[in-house]
Amino acid sequence: MAEPIFTGANHICVATDDIERAARTWSDRYGVGPWSLWTKDTSNMSALVDGEPTDFAMRVALCQVSPTFRVELIQPLDDRSPYAKSLAEHGGADHIHHVRFDVADYDAAKERLQGLGLASPLDARFAGAPGAAGEFVGTYFATEDELGFVVEIGEAAEGFEMPAPESVYP
Repeated sequence: MAEPIFTGANHICVATDDIERAARTWSDRYGVGPWSLWTKDTSNMSALVDGEPTDFAMRVALCQVSPTFRVELIQPLDDRSPYAKSLAEHGGADHIHHVRFDVADYDAAKERLQGLGLASPLDARFAGAPGAAGEFVGTYFATEDELGFVVEIGEAAEGFEMPAPESVYP
């Protein structure tokens, strides 16, 4: 058996074409919430899609399900992101897009996953709260054929804090 790469599961991400509907469904029908919502675009993130600098925008919602696990919803706001492509491939239906796993050492895990020959469809950097230190870096790996979903690993700089949400539901 191979040495473990992952130390835990951080979150699952569901791609959706309507983030408000998805947050209401999760909250009102299944009791999962509250949801913090943000808009991500070139003002607070930079991204490489399939290795090329790409500008895109999306709405993001996060819900803390337990002390160590979250659900994330992402709604693409244009057709340039991996989320838009994934929604198109799924006929617009909500679906699990990726699972973010925790890793003990981001650089070592990234190198090991690249060493498996896995393509990286997204490498993104997200700004934190105004005045907070550093940024969050997230890298996706194309594991759909083997695992059924995309794998994400990430690393937040020391002192990184999420910005205040634009809204919260409920």
